Amino acid sequence: MQERYLGDSHDYIKYALLRHLSNDLGLRLGVNWYLAFPEDVDRQGSKDGEKRHHLKGQDWQDLDSDLFNKIKYFDIPEARKLENVAKQGILPSQSLYFSDPVPKTDRHVWHQQAQDVLYDADLVFIDPDNGFEIKSMSRKTSPKYALYKEAADYLTAGKIVLGIQFARQCDPIKKGYEIREKLCDATGASQLLPIIRGRVAPNILFLTLSPSSLSEKLRRSLVKFADLGPKVDLIE
Repeated sequence: MQERYLGDSHDYIKYALLRHLSNDLGLRLGVNWYLAFPEDVDRQGSKDGEKRHHLKGQDWQDLDSDLFNKIKYFDIPEARKLENVAKQGILPSQSLYFSDPVPKTDRHVWHQQAQDVLYDADLVFIDPDNGFEIKSMSRKTSPKYALYKEAADYLTAGKIVLGIQFARQCDPIKKGYEIREKLCDATGASQLLPIIRGRVAPNILFLTLSPSSLSEKLRRSLVKFADLGPKVDLIE
């Protein structure tokens, strides 16, 4: 996550899904922002984060009309600060947040601190810039990715895990299957839960892991969310 993305079209789908799962299943949310700074991880002059066409589209309101009104706050660049997510009531009031930036060294210490802060959460959302780790990531770009082991640790702690994956210049369905398989291999998860796809450019995928006792309830809730409007669908 980079603060300049706050309130963009991908962000809107993200928050709508989190609010839905929290309300539908009675879960306390924990958010690890995987905060990164563009000057540290991106090329100079990048204009990412300005996909805000959803603010003018009536059909976007179907996902969450209350959120649609609240997220307009971030249309002003100066408002795009992580602390404003809580201040504006974007997510439920009892949500927990870990905002420390992802380091390029001693990442295991950072990860342990995140687990401590999010200890009381029922669902942990991991929100890296790009998605899950790739072989070609460098020390410079590593803060843009979540590690499979980090997701595994939250699942081992008995939490539902929700992670993102952008599908750029690829078949999003194939990409979703690929990442889901790697997640299951890394975590030992036996349940193949549906993937939520946000139909924006590029597609954003939401992949979940769940303790076995909650997997069927989670599955039903994901299906329910995918029925809310044309901007999202389900990959089984």
